[in-house]
Amino acid sequence: MKKTVVSRRKDLSPKFENGLSRTEILAGSYDQVKLNYCVMEDKTSWKPELYKFEDKCQIFIFVKGTGYITTSQRAYNITEAAVFVPKFDTDDFVIYAGKDLEFVQIIATMGKYDQLAIKAGAITLPRFRLMSEGWTYDEDFKAPGTQSCSLVEHRSLGRFSVGATFGKGPSCNGTHTHPDLEQWYFVLPGSRFTYTSEGDTVVMEEGDVSYTGHGVPHSSESFAGEQLDYIWFELCEDGYPNELPEDVWPMK
Repeated sequence: MKKTVVSRRKDLSPKFENGLSRTEILAGSYDQVKLNYCVMEDKTSWKPELYKFEDKCQIFIFVKGTGYITTSQRAYNITEAAVFVPKFDTDDFVIYAGKDLEFVQIIATMGKYDQLAIKAGAITLPRFRLMSEGWTYDEDFKAPGTQSCSLVEHRSLGRFSVGATFGKGPSCNGTHTHPDLEQWYFVLPGSRFTYTSEGDTVVMEEGDVSYTGHGVPHSSESFAGEQLDYIWFELCEDGYPNELPEDVWPMK
């Protein structure tokens, strides 16, 4: 088990090249995932590298600012926190910055489970969803008024999923444990809350990113006047049981 590690937005110093600053964060925390914190200068554009289906899954978590994304088929407006999953290397896309655009680029290894599960049935890509477009759900360890929503549903993109939690303090997510899930938090603008992981407590603020390994008890609490707003990314390390034929399960 690994305790929580945190990247602080205030400690990042953007260094721009052609309008883009891209800084790797939480390096070495989890060997199957690479995170780049990206800041774009206003009215600039970036065409990211593409990855093959057998190689990497790429996910973008937009945490601040405005802009839009174009693919060969359509454009998506970034007007609030959002997630974008491109169609691997089969469709180019370009990110255009409007104002104060910041996001995290997730590059995750595609394992055998992911390839088989996505081929068997997955969400249609590309996937773009604003946080306000997610479907909401409740969990018994969260205080009344604390809402959660799903943006990339569990089991619909192999081991990978994305959602959000938001609430006005006083609010909390009670102590709970994910036995199989690696989990990352991306703290949204105006948010501030106390995060406790296996007894260690840190204050999370806008732009901070955390990683917590599976099996680690953790909780979040915001006090009066604070917001408990963040997007989460999860990776089910060995895949979801009973989701594949018996001759290919378990994935090791």
